[in-house]
Amino acid sequence: PVLIWDYDYGTAYAYGLYRNRASLVNANADQLDASLRLTNLQFTDNGTYECVAVARGSGVAPQEEAVTMELVAWVAPNDPIITDDYNPNTNNLTLTCTSYTGNPAANLTWYRDGSRIYNDSIEVFTSWRGYLDAQSTISAIVNTGQSPTFQCVANHPAFTSSKSVSVTLGAPSVSAINISPTPTEYNPLLELDDVILTCMTQDGIVPEPVYEWQHDGGPAPANAQRYGNQLKIFSAQVEDSGTYTCTATNAMGTDTGEVLLVVGGFIDIIQGPQGGASTSTMGPGAWVGVALAAAVAVFVLVL
Repeated sequence: PVLIWDYDYGTAYAYGLYRNRASLVNANADQLDASLRLTNLQFTDNGTYECVAVARGSGVAPQEEAVTMELVAWVAPNDPIITDDYNPNTNNLTLTCTSYTGNPAANLTWYRDGSRIYNDSIEVFTSWRGYLDAQSTISAIVNTGQSPTFQCVANHPAFTSSKSVSVTLGAPSVSAINISPTPTEYNPLLELDDVILTCMTQDGIVPEPVYEWQHDGGPAPANAQRYGNQLKIFSAQVEDSGTYTCTATNAMGTDTGEVLLVVGGFIDIIQGPQGGASTSTMGPGAWVGVALAAAVAVFVLVL
């Protein structure tokens, strides 16, 4: 049982997982009327609830009446995402829109350049925890001279407004290559820093571009790894400095961008001519020279 209300004693008892979550509201002993309240509603609270009223009297067989009600606990799904598959031989573009972990499943609708698409294929999958994943797939024949925009709109009872995502068919355009962490005059990139280069193209371009990286016209450093549109340089070295070129390519075209990366050696703060601090870059060999000079100075002072 979820909760038992003892009319004779005016008490209610909640059981199991409903302890401290189930209670009565608007209980009226005179009218034998009460409502069940569940707090901290959980997905597992979904199901059929039955209210059973039992009347007992001296010398009279118990009388029992029951009524059932279906409870659906709304779970807002994730915002929709679009994945693509383009066949350049047939010019067939397949787009799949998915909205994960909802209850009930999200309602997905497709639009092409603002016009509704009705020939989509809709499926609902049950995840391992019982949530519902909604998936809608469309296919369209497109030409290289076209640049249609496809929009997937998700609606759900738990949404205050619909959620949408859009993609546009076209060639990628590299707008910039970002460096992280961002180097500044007072915070340059140093050896052993992990550096991430991000090749920036327009959002929502399909087919999804493939990204290639070059360093000074050759391959990327051995200590670099590609992740989508990013190149991560682990424990950067001075020799990793140079010009990095990103090439973004899909079936519609290609574009490139460049960025100059400067990785400095160790930083030594020295006293400037006016008493202020100035910054100079020193390699490992310079540091050895400083250390030897310091050792000689100490030796002379001891003598």
